[in-house]
Order: sequence, then C-alpha cells, then structure tokens
Amino acid sequence: MKNIRYILAIAVVAILFSSCKDVVTVELKSADEKYVIEANLNNQLGSAKVAIAQTKNANTTSGFNGESGAVVTITDDKGKESRLTESSTKGIYTDPFLKGTPGTAYTLKIEINGQTFTSTSKMPAIVKLEAAYAIEASAIDGKRKFATVKFTDPAGKGNAYRFIEYRNGVYNKVISVLNDDLIDGNVINQVLLPKELTEATKYVSGDKIKVEFLTIDNPVYKYWYSTNKGIQSLGENTTPINPVSNISGGAIGYFSAHTLQSREFTIK
Repeated sequence: MKNIRYILAIAVVAILFSSCKDVVTVELKSADEKYVIEANLNNQLGSAKVAIAQTKNANTTSGFNGESGAVVTITDDKGKESRLTESSTKGIYTDPFLKGTPGTAYTLKIEINGQTFTSTSKMPAIVKLEAAYAIEASAIDGKRKFATVKFTDPAGKGNAYRFIEYRNGVYNKVISVLNDDLIDGNVINQVLLPKELTEATKYVSGDKIKVEFLTIDNPVYKYWYSTNKGIQSLGENTTPINPVSNISGGAIGYFSAHTLQSREFTIK
C-alpha cells in the first residue's frame, strides 16, 4: 500500500505541475512522509523549474501544495552554479535566466529541513522534430484521428524520447515515452494515444493540437516508464512498481535535463 501511495503522489504532482488547469484529486491514506520532487531544465531560456512537495500534501483538494524554504541549485559540468528562487507559487523554484545546453550534464541539489537531495542528468543532443500531423486510423470505436510525431532516430543505441500532447490547451494526461532498443537508426512516426478511447477524446474539426518532443537521458526514461507501469498496475492484483527515481537522498521524483521542440496544427 505504501508503494501505491507514493506512485499516486508523484503522479498527482507531475500532472499538476505540467498543467495547472487540470487538478486531479486522489484519496490517499496516511503514510511515511517523503519529499516529492519534479525538476526540469531544457534548452530554452527560463526553463528551469523545480517543484517540491511532500506525500502528505498530495491528499488535498486545493491543488499543488508545495514546500517553502528550500535551497535549490543547478550546477553544470564546468562548475557554473545557478541558484533558483521560489516563485509566487509556494514550492515552485525557478531561474528565468538559466538555459540548458545539449551535451552538458547538470547536477541538481536541494537542501530543505536538514535533508539534502541530489541528482545528475545529462541533456542529450537535439534530434530534429521533422513533422507533427494527424493521421486517421481504425480503433475499437471506429475511425478516429491521432496526433503523430515524425523524427529520425540517430544511429547508435541509447537515445530516448518523451512526447506530450495538448488539445485546445488541455494537457493529455498520458505518459508517452520511447527508447531506441527496437528502432535504432529508423525513421519513426510515433502515434500519440489519448488516455481513453471515448467520444469525448475524439478529435473534431477545428481542434488545435500542440505536441512537444523531448530528448531525454536513460535514467529519466526509466523513471517515466516505471511510473507508467506503476499506474497501470493500480487496478490489478499485482504488486505495484515504484517509480525508478534518479534522485538520491530518499526523495521520490526525477530531475530531467532535456531538449524540447514543439509543433502545432489544426484538425481539419
């Protein structure tokens, strides 16, 4: 049961931090308190954001309830340190002047209430987002359209990707990740699926779609992959898989230094 609570807690923080408009309420029973950290840095200016909460705060109907008073730094592999400051949203720490560089390793350090958490993530090289478009395909409920991302995986294994979709500005709450174990060096047309195949999730003419294409390192891929497996196992009679965190010190969550590209299109 404790593993289930931790999986739900980080899922709630991830969804709230990714899309503040979409508040998800999950009923959690009491558990040992753990810090939950979601930290991101990409190759765009001002992208550094770190969300800090505790598992006790996931059981709330008031949205994300963050932890104040942390000292948060991100240091590159040349020793340049940037200190993030708390934003107007409690528990969210940012640096409007920090921009990541592909090929550079970054170390996150968080000090809060006598505890220290660290994580290192290397920002991969940019893999070009070649196109984003809608395809029509048959599903169990008939024909429907799906967002699709086209890119070419570079030769040599070790590449990993994450895909994020918004429909009319609303975040599609689906964890979509891929590594190149089976696709190394190929041209890929990755189809993005909705959370459920329902009438409400069907695209209609005029829908505005935005897709984000992230190149991520393997520890971050393992985090998202294991989180997705853990969420899927909640309704099964199996032991849930706890997310594979890349943060040391006892916190749950992740630190991702990644590249980010996006495309937008309108459903016809």
